[in-house]
Amino acid sequence: MTDHTAVNTAFGVLGDPHKDFLWTKKALTKLLTAGVKQVHVLGDFGFVWHGSPQERNDLNRLTKVLAEADAYLYVTGGNHEGYAALNRHYPEDEDGYRHLTDRIIWLPRGWRGHTTAGTVVASLGGANSIDKGRRTPPVDGHGGSWWPEEQITEDDLNRLGTDPVDVLLAHDAPRTQALAAKLYPNQGFWTAEGLMYADMGQQMFQRGVEQVKPKVVISGHYHLFLDTTETFHDHTGNAFDTRSIILDCNGFSRSAAVFEPETQTLRILPVV
Repeated sequence: MTDHTAVNTAFGVLGDPHKDFLWTKKALTKLLTAGVKQVHVLGDFGFVWHGSPQERNDLNRLTKVLAEADAYLYVTGGNHEGYAALNRHYPEDEDGYRHLTDRIIWLPRGWRGHTTAGTVVASLGGANSIDKGRRTPPVDGHGGSWWPEEQITEDDLNRLGTDPVDVLLAHDAPRTQALAAKLYPNQGFWTAEGLMYADMGQQMFQRGVEQVKPKVVISGHYHLFLDTTETFHDHTGNAFDTRSIILDCNGFSRSAAVFEPETQTLRILPVV
């Protein structure tokens, strides 16, 4: 049986695939050719939406690519995920994992793993959709384009715990000044309600950051690339530095990378 808490000394990271099969297959192939055996999707995987036969076919085809390299794909959930279909078709096992296939594993929020050297890697998925007002909720657990499970909850933060981690894999990102500066020009595209809702989600994520004080957070969600370091403070006022890496999304060059958790080295692999 595969130990899904065992983290390799190098693994792949993917920004939002958005159910783009051709791009995802190309990105996976590039990462696997580089030698990694584990790839982490940083949210908005999208291949579980309404649970259609086409989605199952796409998952099986991605699994074939992974199997040929004896590799695994791990999903940290985002906001644009079909949570109703996920709950209906892929129940959690006793450890909280959802097995989309035998090689595509959906991680529970608060998951922790570690390298043989003891470097701790954790996962905290979820984010609030800034365009929630343009989307529809499911009816009786079916359909929809917005799902309340996108939100980080108090239970999620409790599962994450307070023990420090070295690397936090996420969809949302820390509240850095650099990210705020990049997002500010786009505020006019969104409603006040959408901006407030998204901000509430990022506040919840920031609480998780302050709980575990990661050295590095690797995220998706914002459809841009950013690599910045900022000083934060926990609830007692103690300062800590966190490097925030945000990968771009499908179709953009800085959306796939190899990360070495023990040295915190990031190597971008452009997908063309």
